Amino acid sequence: MQQHVHAELIGGPEDGRSFIIPAPEADLPLGQFTFPSPRDGESPCARYDRHDRRADGVWRYQYAGEPVIRS
Repeated sequence: MQQHVHAELIGGPEDGRSFIIPAPEADLPLGQFTFPSPRDGESPCARYDRHDRRADGVWRYQYAGEPVIRS
C-alpha cells in the first residue's frame, strides 16, 4: 500500500513550498528529486535532497543546486 507524506522545500528557488509526495517504503519518501522535473523540458532544474523530519512529521528537503542535464 502506497503512503503519502507532507514535504517542505528549504532554500533555492522553491524555498518554503510544501506539498504531498508518495512514500512507497514504510513512510520513507524519495531521497532526492528535481523540481521541475527535467523531463518537463524546463531548465534549469533545482535538485532537493531529503534532509530531516520535523517534529510534526513534515519531511524537509534541502536545496542541493542545479543538476547537470545531459542531452
